[in-house]
Amino acid sequence: MMRTGVSLLLLAFVLLYSCKTQKKAAESIPPELVMDESFRKPVNDKALFAQTTDMVPMDTAFIVSDTLHIITKRILGCDAENFKLIWNGNKTKSLPPQTSVKLFQQVDAACKERHKFHLLYNVSPLHLKQDTTIIKVGGWKNVVTLL
Repeated sequence: MMRTGVSLLLLAFVLLYSCKTQKKAAESIPPELVMDESFRKPVNDKALFAQTTDMVPMDTAFIVSDTLHIITKRILGCDAENFKLIWNGNKTKSLPPQTSVKLFQQVDAACKERHKFHLLYNVSPLHLKQDTTIIKVGGWKNVVTLL
């Protein structure tokens, strides 16, 4: 009987603690992170690609399946719709083939807030018939691989 009481007390404590941990995890998501789940595709624009010299500061860039995830640093901006992933349409003939993209941000003069953005792009149009394509993301120090 005593063991059952101790077991129930221990179980109640574990459940109470796990609920608080989940609540803290939900509260720990930075309020300045703006999620963009529109899965837009890269815009093929050679002129805009050539003109874009200012790189949006990034914390990370990675690919999962055919989705490029870009997480920016905390930058001046209010709306994820102001970002475009631009591509010049060029692919190298190397093995594996390589291509480059740049993140373009249209500045909103009325916005005075700083946010981190988690942007998602469907990069399947950049994939060649081969199994792997290397993508250089302007402003990011590493390449990302599209399998």
